[in-house]
Order: sequence, then structure tokens, then C-alpha cells
Amino acid sequence: MSKNDPRKALGKGLHSLLPQRVAAPPAVTPIPLPPTEGNVALVDIYAISPNPNQPRREFDPLAMMELTQSIERDGIIQPIIVRSIGANEYQIIAGERRWRAAKTAGLTKVPVLARTADDQKVLELAIVENIQREDLNPIELAQAFHRMTVELGLSHDEIGEKTGKDRATITNIIRLLQLPEDLQQLVSARKVSPGHARALLKIQDAQTQREMAERCIREGWSVRQAEEYTRPAKGSTSSPLPNPKQLQADLDPNVKAAIGEIERKLGTRVRITEKGRDKGQIEIEYYSAEDLDRIYNLIVTD
Repeated sequence: MSKNDPRKALGKGLHSLLPQRVAAPPAVTPIPLPPTEGNVALVDIYAISPNPNQPRREFDPLAMMELTQSIERDGIIQPIIVRSIGANEYQIIAGERRWRAAKTAGLTKVPVLARTADDQKVLELAIVENIQREDLNPIELAQAFHRMTVELGLSHDEIGEKTGKDRATITNIIRLLQLPEDLQQLVSARKVSPGHARALLKIQDAQTQREMAERCIREGWSVRQAEEYTRPAKGSTSSPLPNPKQLQADLDPNVKAAIGEIERKLGTRVRITEKGRDKGQIEIEYYSAEDLDRIYNLIVTD
């Protein structure tokens, strides 16, 4: 038998005729990368916390149930917007309803979109997102607009530019905060509409406001009926309320510019009414005792 006779290999066993196999490495579960600016990534749902300054305070149970069922069926379609607040810790900028519903649905990871934002930017984004989605009740919306004036130093015109609402609408909504707290709760619960509430504001006495609100609810008054109820009677010595929009339209352009500067400084609505040659009055709105104290300090502090 020659030296190169292949039959010699038979004595070494079948394994010598078969190709060597290399054992496959154990499967490794990839570690998800943390989200980066502008990119969507999956994040542990318990690494995310809500924004304590979220303008929304109430979450409708029925709407939340419907959203939970939608997420159970289709998952989260729109990522939650977050910012990093530590190692593998994130705070919601926009999308708290989706985050809450995802937790109820049993999701362990959710898609997020990371943004770099300071506290003021977070507040602005959260407010604008809720306003655009029309998720806030009228009082939450009033509080959100008021916070934009106080905490962001924005005038009503600037708020309008950011939210797509006109100045008069913003001013009228913020005025709802002049109502007593119990009447604000009725507006929050949508038992009293913002139109009815604005009619109530024409009444100075809080108890009379409450009695009228009860009649509006009990008797199903329309907004027009509420406005007629608060309109001064014929022959009354009290003069009809002036139209603020017309008063402002008649002002000198320099006076309008001055009003804008004062509103920007004080973070609230300001009106100037002329009362003859070189005379007039300045009216400054406030919406709580804390707000009055804030404006007072701004005025008297050098």
C-alpha cells in the first residue's frame, strides 16, 4: 500500500473525512443605544418620568382607555419627546398621555425622540403641543397662557405667534382666571362654557356670579341669554362697558408700542384709556394674589 493511499485515512475514523465545524457563538442580545438628538430610539418605559410642569392636570378616563386599546392593538405610532436628565434617565417634554397609556397596556419599551431643551423650552414645547392637540380644558389653557406670560416673559402677541391664536382670544381666555376657584372648576368640567364665564366676569360680586352660574346650568341658558342678563338695564346710570378692541384700535401708534413694552415687562394684559387732553388711566390685569404680588414687586423694584 503506497504512502499516499487514501485508504489509510479510514483508520483515523470518519471524523477525519468530514470538514471541521466551528461552534457558533452564543446569541447576544444587542444593548439598545441611548437616544441621540433628533433620532428615535427604544427606551425602558420606567427610565422615563413625567414633566412636573406639565400644563395638563386632568386625563379623561374614557379617552385614556381608548388610547390604551389603540396602543395594545397598533403600538405607539408617534414617539414620545423627551430630554435627558441623567444617565439613562429621561423626562417627558410631550406625550405623557401616550406614556401613561403604554404603561397601562403593559409595554416595557417605548419609542422616544430626544431633544435638547432647558426648563423654559420644555414648558413652551409642552404648552404648544397640548394647545395644538386641543387637549387642555379652558382653565388649563388659561393657566398655560398665563405661565407663558409670567415664566417665559411673552406678550399676548408673542403667545399668539407661537400658538396660532389671535391676541383677543388669548386675553379672553386668561381672564377666566379672575373667576372664583369653584367657578373655575365648573369651567374645567365644561359645565359652564367659556362664553358663559366671560358673561359672569361682568358681575363684580362673587356670590351673584355663583347664583347666575347655577341658573345657566339649571335652566340651560345660551351664551346670548347670559350676556343679556348681565347687560345694563335701559335707564341705568351705569354706562355700558367700552369695547376694549375698539379702544386699543383708536390709540396712537406710540401709545400702542408703549403698551406692548409694559405688557412684556409685567407679563400681563395692560390697557390705556385716554380721558381727555393729556389725561387717562392705565389698567393692569392680575389673576391671583400671587400674580398681584409678582406685579407689585416688578413695579416697585429698581
